Amino acid sequence: MEVFDGFISAIASEFKIRFHKDAAGSYTTNIEFDNDRSQEVLITLAKDESGDRIINYYSVIGKLKKDLCELYKYCLQLNTTLDYGSLGLLNDTLVLRNTILLKDCDPIRFMKSLTYLAAKADEFEELLIDENIY
Repeated sequence: MEVFDGFISAIASEFKIRFHKDAAGSYTTNIEFDNDRSQEVLITLAKDESGDRIINYYSVIGKLKKDLCELYKYCLQLNTTLDYGSLGLLNDTLVLRNTILLKDCDPIRFMKSLTYLAAKADEFEELLIDENIY
């Protein structure tokens, strides 16, 4: 975890971004856009099935209501258009997530994934939920 904490600290310093660490060791940051919108991204460190450390990014798009089969179908179709990450359901919440191997991650790759994920999640939030909630 110390390597990850140092990595996040270096990113924060180099790119002038504020990260907030919770008791579980996860980080959040809020990416602001020129159109007076913003998007929160959760960043966690985990291990994949083979034991390699991975960085997970999650950004909430919004809570979904029942009987939205067409929306789910549309979201699955959107997955094929994304350069990074994928749409998914976390309980009743639509999220956009991405994963990067920690050992292959440099600051530029980290920031590109972070900003892409935040921008796309905000775009989908505006398109699908029609309000700035996260």
